[in-house]
Amino acid sequence: MAWFAQWGAFLATALVVFVPGLVAAWAIGLRRLAAWAFAPVGSVAMISAVATVFGFARIPWNLPTAVIGIAAIALILVVCRLALRVRRNDLVVADPRWPVAAGLIVGAVLITVRVTTYIGDPSHISQTSDAVFHLGAVRAIIEHQAASSFGLAGLLDPAAIGGFYPGAWHEADSLITLIMGLFGGTLVTDIAVATNALALTIAAVVWPLGIAWLTQVATGRRWAAAAAGVMSAGLVIFPLELLQYGVLYPYFLAVAMVPASIAAVIALSRQTWSPVSALVGDQTRAGRITAVILAFGMGSVAIGNAQPSALLAFWLAVWLCAVGGTVLLWRMRHASRWWASAGVLVAVPLLVVAWVSMGGARSAVWDPKASGSHAALTIVSGGFVESPPAWWVSVLMFVGLIAVLRRTGARWLALGWFAFAFLAFVAYAVHNEFVRSLSVGPWYSDPYRLAALVPVMMIPLAAAGVTWIIDLCVALVSRRADPGSNAMGVGVGVAAVTVLALIGIAVVAAEPLVLRYQVNSHTPQTQSSYAVDDASWLHPDERALLERLGTVVPKGAVVLDNPGTGGAWGYYLSGVDVYPAKWQPPTDADYVLLKKELHKVATDQAVCDAVRALKADYVLDFGPGGAEEPGLPGPAKKMPGFTGFEGVRGFQLIDHQGDAQLWRITECAGEPVG
Repeated sequence: MAWFAQWGAFLATALVVFVPGLVAAWAIGLRRLAAWAFAPVGSVAMISAVATVFGFARIPWNLPTAVIGIAAIALILVVCRLALRVRRNDLVVADPRWPVAAGLIVGAVLITVRVTTYIGDPSHISQTSDAVFHLGAVRAIIEHQAASSFGLAGLLDPAAIGGFYPGAWHEADSLITLIMGLFGGTLVTDIAVATNALALTIAAVVWPLGIAWLTQVATGRRWAAAAAGVMSAGLVIFPLELLQYGVLYPYFLAVAMVPASIAAVIALSRQTWSPVSALVGDQTRAGRITAVILAFGMGSVAIGNAQPSALLAFWLAVWLCAVGGTVLLWRMRHASRWWASAGVLVAVPLLVVAWVSMGGARSAVWDPKASGSHAALTIVSGGFVESPPAWWVSVLMFVGLIAVLRRTGARWLALGWFAFAFLAFVAYAVHNEFVRSLSVGPWYSDPYRLAALVPVMMIPLAAAGVTWIIDLCVALVSRRADPGSNAMGVGVGVAAVTVLALIGIAVVAAEPLVLRYQVNSHTPQTQSSYAVDDASWLHPDERALLERLGTVVPKGAVVLDNPGTGGAWGYYLSGVDVYPAKWQPPTDADYVLLKKELHKVATDQAVCDAVRALKADYVLDFGPGGAEEPGLPGPAKKMPGFTGFEGVRGFQLIDHQGDAQLWRITECAGEPVG
């Protein structure tokens, strides 16, 4: 199988995603499941920090410098652990350990089947609008040796120089590609394989680990963690949907890190006392508080540099848990209740300001897609945005809601689910623009993005429902048997998790390939967005022409294109400066004129001036656009100026493959060019 042949890519991915973060996890006192679940968060935070520092310090981003930078941060974390005597985090957890591993394996296998079936070959690329930028950005990072989120967008779009674009995904992807490059191969293939290896690792390993640990922390039960591991594969909306839609690689990474980030803050906070003890010189408590601050900071850095909107979900969940913890402290009349209350109150305006700021920076671009009743049904059924419903998870979630509402210390899970489900409902069904902009503006009012957050709380609740059923069965049976028998609880637990695994296996076996329903056009996908055939957005002939651009045009040449017809893939596939190199068409006056009037370059001075302003030498003709393109949110932009050059003065055919053509601009307002 082609995926097994890419073991080197997965080894490189494991080195990047887990090794630095395991040091970070050890530094804050985490071990076993906690350490492995938090490791990706720590790794992404360290990589992002190094990339940002390198960007401001103008240090080149390459494999040796990145390794040195990450090692320096790791050393600082080790010193912090030793100097502050950070102790191991040892929360009391019931049940044996082995079911957790079994549940994680089942979940990982089920997710792997779904993801690899959809992608196909590991060298395939997602032929979706956002993928043009994401794959091109990885190439630009490697070629320009710059990875900072404060300069990433400008590498592909001159109009975005100096802007911020979250680059955590691209930074990690570039490191994996650089490691693979040590063993040969082409850059285009290495980027594609590295991207798919990273996506599969996050979907099948990072996500199940994080959701299982969050469940264990919230419920105190390993049986619940095992059930969460299995059910991590139960909802299509995450992780599969975000690999179909967009493709939203950065947000996909961010959401996958939210559960472990929440769990780290909660687990470490439970062993931390009042801040007063740190101020008076208690090193043990100082170490505990430092560990909480580091966990919160690393989670914020990692998620914020992956996709800032997911950061709001992380902060909201932590705040809800803090509210619940503060209520408990008041009931216990604990000495630290005043500090906790102050922290909760201070956090409110900060969270509101962050929420409003992110919402104000983005327009509410997506319209509601369903009625209120339909939206509510899809949310409670787990069939978000028309994905296949998961009633088996949904029913267990409602059982879990009853269980956590009856249990002190876990009610924040119910509040978290209600909060995330409400946001998804607003994006999907509420028409009031003010409400949409205020509440879900940071997510572009996009139902796909909001729906992907709900499993973060839905799966732990469903797992809590499983353990509640286990305990109920044990209680009923124990009336007729030895009440002290541990074997009974183990037997019921094994039976429950086995049933979940069998349901998951049956569901995946019945429908291994799940195609996305496109709510914008109200049509289902007809094939995977990774498919390569005549129906693909980027036709095989067009790809062949783009891949050899670097051997046809001179170094430094600029090639104009209509991005909606596939020409924007030119930079990723060849390294040639195509304009634009992302799906969105530029809005500058020169490009706007040329997409309509480029044919007149030989006779019209204004058109000639526009060509010179963009320093354009060539133009790709992949058709006029205006036809429905697979994988895109709408029809490709019609640009008559970038097609039909046969017999037109001022153009020379340089290369072609099928109907795909490359033309050189030979005349500009009556003057020869070149």
